[in-house]
Amino acid sequence: MTPTHERAARTNTHERAARTKDPHPQYAAPLPGEMRRTLLLHMPAAVDEMEEAVRTGLPHYTHIVDGTYGYSVRQIIDRTVNCFVSVHDTGRHGPAATAEIIALYERIGARHGRLGCPLDALRDALDLAGRVACRRLIKDAYRLHWPAPLLAMLTEDTFTLIGTAIAAATRGYAEESHRAPLDVQRDRLRDALVAEPDDRARPLAELAAAADWRLPGTLAVLALPPGDHPQTHVLPPEVLADRSPAAPYLILPNPRTPGPRWLPKTKGAALGPVVPADRGAVSLRWARRGLDLVERGTLPAGTPLRCVDHVAVLTAFRSGDLLEAAAAELLGPLLQLPPRRREPLLETLLVYLRCGDNAVLTAERLHVHEQTVRYRLRQITQLTEGNCPDPERHLETMLVLTRLLSPGAADEGAGRWRARAQARAGAGEAGDVTARAHPPVRPKQA
Repeated sequence: MTPTHERAARTNTHERAARTKDPHPQYAAPLPGEMRRTLLLHMPAAVDEMEEAVRTGLPHYTHIVDGTYGYSVRQIIDRTVNCFVSVHDTGRHGPAATAEIIALYERIGARHGRLGCPLDALRDALDLAGRVACRRLIKDAYRLHWPAPLLAMLTEDTFTLIGTAIAAATRGYAEESHRAPLDVQRDRLRDALVAEPDDRARPLAELAAAADWRLPGTLAVLALPPGDHPQTHVLPPEVLADRSPAAPYLILPNPRTPGPRWLPKTKGAALGPVVPADRGAVSLRWARRGLDLVERGTLPAGTPLRCVDHVAVLTAFRSGDLLEAAAAELLGPLLQLPPRRREPLLETLLVYLRCGDNAVLTAERLHVHEQTVRYRLRQITQLTEGNCPDPERHLETMLVLTRLLSPGAADEGAGRWRARAQARAGAGEAGDVTARAHPPVRPKQA
């Protein structure tokens, strides 16, 4: 297919998408299994090439997309290419495979409307990605000797999918444009408050004035569980809400400790730390990390849970790989014990360190006798040959123990940590054997 034919196909497809009232395209016929596997095999490289083409051709536009929370250029391209492969899957129906991409581009169109960004740049980005797709399909067709009708069908389906995406984005943009102007301004402000800092973004004070919203000195973000719609709560007018069913959240201006009385009593919600108004992304990031640990059962489902009350657990789970590497060194022999013996010793050690090496207070918190605590500490000392607890490494030891003893993490990490400890012990024994087999040679005395 020549570039002229490619442009003609793209133009015809866009015209059909603009004329049609049906949001769903004509679904593609399934591909043979071998051809579909070929498409899947080369999909990551295709996504890389499309992303490079869009970022190079439209650098300012990609910056806007990456600055919109929840989306990135690569994620959008990857999901679109996945949809293209899925519509040719014999195991999925066309409507099911395409519904996701329609919903995605409707949301993208709505985001463009809230940001005041025309859809022309989105159309240009889809065209650039479509050209890359056509070039790769033509190359594979010649290399793998695909029949001409198959190549024609795949090329047509490429631009049909692009037309579907443009039509969906146009609907989302139009629906957003019909909303009340003040609501649009408040949504723009909400997105800006939780976006990463950007020198080219509109000043927050300007956005707040347009939304008739007093810019606070501080704020916090409350992440709600998926499906918990903010409209089900009675909220003060100064609270900004994201209504996304997959990841809803509230922006709370000038929050007080422990929290306003009207705060939603949603079980499983997580309240991020209080931050300056221009650092809302930090509060949202930690709120969602706390929400993730609540869903995994690692943190309790408070109403809501406050992230600042669980700093050790949140920090430990953000540094899991490093703590796994350190665990074998800090606790080695203890990790090789069976769970029935290991867990009481680790729990006692963690509480002992938290109590400032006070055995009496540790016994009170564990509801055991003081001599039981001292006996367990002697066991720890004997098993680690006096290396644990190391007074100079209390903080690292507490982080490792917090990670290991957190609900939902023990089964996940204990096996790996135990294997590391055994490997470390094996290496140490091998070193001892080598030292005994090859003692150092002392110089002869003159």
